[in-house]
Amino acid sequence: MPSQYFMQIYLHPGIRATGWRECAPMPASPRFRPLLLASSLLALAVPALHAAAPASLDERIILVPAAGTDKEDRDITQWQGRIKVAAASDAALPGAYERLGWAYMGKARRTLDAGYYKLAEKTADAMDARFGPTNEALLLRGSVDHNLHRFADAEAVARQLVARRGLAFDYALLSDALMEQGKLAESVQACQKMMALKPGVDAYSRAANLRWLTGDLPGAITAMEAAVRAGSPLDATNTAWTLSRLSAYYLQAGRSHDALQVAQSAARLVPEYPPALLAQGRAYLAMGQTALAARQIAVAARLNPLPEYQWWLADTLRIAGDPAGALRVEAELAARGEAADPRTYSLFLATRRELPAEARRLATAELGNRADVFTQDALAWSLAASGDLAGADTAIQAALAARTQDARLFLHAGEIALGRGQPAAARGYFAQAEKYAFTLTPSERALLDSRLPRSS
Repeated sequence: MPSQYFMQIYLHPGIRATGWRECAPMPASPRFRPLLLASSLLALAVPALHAAAPASLDERIILVPAAGTDKEDRDITQWQGRIKVAAASDAALPGAYERLGWAYMGKARRTLDAGYYKLAEKTADAMDARFGPTNEALLLRGSVDHNLHRFADAEAVARQLVARRGLAFDYALLSDALMEQGKLAESVQACQKMMALKPGVDAYSRAANLRWLTGDLPGAITAMEAAVRAGSPLDATNTAWTLSRLSAYYLQAGRSHDALQVAQSAARLVPEYPPALLAQGRAYLAMGQTALAARQIAVAARLNPLPEYQWWLADTLRIAGDPAGALRVEAELAARGEAADPRTYSLFLATRRELPAEARRLATAELGNRADVFTQDALAWSLAASGDLAGADTAIQAALAARTQDARLFLHAGEIALGRGQPAAARGYFAQAEKYAFTLTPSERALLDSRLPRSS
């Protein structure tokens, strides 16, 4: 691959950016596990660290030695060592604390364990206590806010940083926080600022997501392919994440073999990486290879037991002839779903027509924090399940307004239209959903198939 990659990325009609291969990646935003208990963090502070022990409890917590041997663990150990050596001579190094915080962020992204985000947050607290408020600690804190779904807080931090200095990563954080709150036009503008300042893997991957959200699947594929080419082998997790997202785009475009190939590349790059394993399973399902799909998705769900993964696994086990296994997974989903991912759990309950009031409560609460396309859809679907079809129609139209081409959105819109006595509109939505049906879970696919005209 050449050392430089030159291209044009179109974020939105009339908006263009040109750049070359360059990256110092900003953490992406995969889904996360439930937070570690506060008592677990406090227990970390017990060991004696050094004869000249740091004064604050936060520092004691963040300097507990890493237990693993992965690259992220080695990074954590390296920067902990720098801090301990400097502390012994009373020569604190702000940069070492900052790098330690981002090492914890990297570990969180690799393991999808949100406890490491809390350690990154503790690192920002330690920086504030030792050095006073700094932009570096603020960016770290804002990134934690974003990854822990505190989107309004992340936006507030990003706006402070943009006003103070306006670096590329400041605009990246702002774009992400705005996108999650459904402020797509502003998110595009912030992403464009980032692209102008620092084109590369992070800008291209954000451009891809925004193009997809605004209905341009070919543009999303082009941008995410650029992100993959701009990736660095030194940041395997970020590259594996972009490959996993590209797999999802390929699958939506009906390119199941391409989707499988790039998902396999992601899995080779980062073994036991749940998004890559799930992407492989979804591609296998699209190709009719149910047994292989169940095997891959089972590993993904074991490593990352979130509702999305468990829903895919339960559905796959059921069509693979293991209803008892599916019930066990669904029991686990019910036990942890609300705490782990309330939006997806709400969708699951509404799809199963179970606990409609609970589904509605979860979606409504989520909308207060995350007013994006998919939360509007979750609210619409839960309202439909609870019998409020007028409210469901209002919410689904809000979800469709961004023109996101997503099979689940169209399936829900069709069901709501059907319930409201609008068969012609429903048929149109179901036809749209059929174009991207490979992206639906098996139970959703079965519902869609029951609504499509039967061939004679």
